[in-house]
Amino acid sequence: MKDFRFHLPTKIYFARGNFQKVGEILGDRWKRILLVTGKKFAREYGLVDSLRKQLKGTYIIHYDGITPNPKVDEVIEASGIVREEKLEMVLALGGGSVMDASKVIAAYSVSEGELWDYISGKKSFSGALPVVAIPTVAASGSEADPYAVITHPELKEKRGVFSPFFYPEIAIWDPKLTYTLPLTTLGDGVVDIISHALEGYISGEKASLQNGFTEIIIKEVMGAWEKIIRGEEPGETRDILCWASTLAISQFLSAGRNGHFVLHGIEHAISGIYDHVSHGAGLAALMVPYLFVVGRKRPERVSALTKALFDVYHWETGLKELEEWFKGNKLFRTLTSLGADDLDAIEEKAWETSGERLASVGLSREELREILELAR
Repeated sequence: MKDFRFHLPTKIYFARGNFQKVGEILGDRWKRILLVTGKKFAREYGLVDSLRKQLKGTYIIHYDGITPNPKVDEVIEASGIVREEKLEMVLALGGGSVMDASKVIAAYSVSEGELWDYISGKKSFSGALPVVAIPTVAASGSEADPYAVITHPELKEKRGVFSPFFYPEIAIWDPKLTYTLPLTTLGDGVVDIISHALEGYISGEKASLQNGFTEIIIKEVMGAWEKIIRGEEPGETRDILCWASTLAISQFLSAGRNGHFVLHGIEHAISGIYDHVSHGAGLAALMVPYLFVVGRKRPERVSALTKALFDVYHWETGLKELEEWFKGNKLFRTLTSLGADDLDAIEEKAWETSGERLASVGLSREELREILELAR
C-alpha cells in the first residue's frame, strides 16, 4: 500500500425523505444562490418549486441549461450569471453532469482566463464558491469527490479535471429521488459505479483492504440491480446504489491504492465524439473488452475480481461469466449498437488524451485498437 493523505471535507446527509429537509439542512446560511439543473427532470417532477418553497426568502436564480456531457459554453454562461448577480453558492440538483458542471461553475466564477486552459491542465483553479450537491441519480459519485468532466464540442474532446476546491461542502442524498428514473438511466448508473470501483483495483497498487471493499461494493450493486429489474420494492436497493455511488469513487477506495482511470479515459473519447452516447452505455460496451486485454498483463488482478464475483479463478473464463451477466441483466452494449462506429476517430482521440493512462497498465496503441475492435 502506498503512503497517502486522507481528506473528505464533504458533509453528507443520507436518508429517504431528505429532499423535504433541504431548507432545514441549509438554513439561512446563503442568501443568493445559483440553482443548477438539467432541462427537464427537476422542473417536471416539482423539485425546483419545492426548493423555492423550502428556501423562501433566499434569492435564487435557476440555470437549467446543463446537458448530458456538460459543455464549456454552458459553464461559461452560468459562471457569468454568478459574477453578474454576485451569487454566494451553487446548488446542484441532478445527476453527474449537473454536479460536475456546478463544481466547475463555482470555480470558474472566481477565476480569470480561458476555461479550457483549466480543464486541459494548463492552469489550476485557486478557489471556488461553496457547492451543495443533491444527486438525483446513483452513478457518478460527484457529490463527494474532487473531480469533474467537461466536454469541448468543437474539439470533440471530453476531459476530466481534478481540483481540491471541487469537493461539495454539503451532499444531500435522498434515495427516493431515484424511484421514478427509467431502467436505462439506472442501468447506466450501475455500470458507472462498477467501473469506478474496479479502476484502481485493476490499475493501482496492491491494497488488500481497499480491494476487499471494492469486491463487496460491486457484488452488492450487482445484486441490487438484479432485484430492480425483477421489479422488487425500491427501498433497500436504491439505498445500496446511492451509497455505493459515493463510496466507489471516494478516497475510501483510492487511498493507498491510487491507479489510473484507464477505462474511463477510453470512454471519454467515445462520448466526447458522440455526444448522444451516455457515459454508462459507453463503459458497458468497453468494460469486458478492456478487462480481457489488460487481463493478459495483470491476470492475477482480473482473476481475483472474477473469483470474488463468480467464484471463477481464471480470468478468461470469469470474463465470459461477466459478459453473460451483462447480457442477462439488460446492460450489454456494443459500439455499433450505440452508433459509435468510427474506430479510427475514437482510437486517435483516446490515444491523444489518455495515452499516459493506458501506459500505466502497459497498454500499447495496438492493444487500444484491440479493445475497440472487441467492443464493436
